Amino acid sequence: MRVEPILDDDRVFAPDRSVMLVHGAVKESVRIEFSRRQHGRLILKLRGIDSISQVEGLVGAELSVSEDQLPPAEEGLFYTFQLRGCDVVTADGKSLGTVTEVLDSGGTHILKVDGSGGEILIPFAQSYLRKVDLGQRRIEVDLPEGLVDLNK
Repeated sequence: MRVEPILDDDRVFAPDRSVMLVHGAVKESVRIEFSRRQHGRLILKLRGIDSISQVEGLVGAELSVSEDQLPPAEEGLFYTFQLRGCDVVTADGKSLGTVTEVLDSGGTHILKVDGSGGEILIPFAQSYLRKVDLGQRRIEVDLPEGLVDLNK
């Protein structure tokens, strides 16, 4: 089956790994039999899924991996789910709100921050980040003047 991964690390799809197959209201644990890249796409074979008609019945299904099965992120990199729920503050300690979504714009990811002043969209770019502390669930930013007011 062809898979469109949202993770760039193919180690997540190594043979004999267990993943959760979610299709509608049905969730089941399945094992990866093998995986490979073909023409830039990820191809998986799941145990027990042995025919094209079985695969066709899974179109639109999702595969998920538990957080403890993920390889550690490299230094300075983060999984987007780790950023959700983080408080975003300015360098002088002013709270801008909480990250509710991480949007993929095709380039730099965008943090959607909901705060008392409404929604703010902040590029998750090194030039705006001062510190990301996942343990404290806090992202400190240094934003150019006017960025906070763009969405008003």
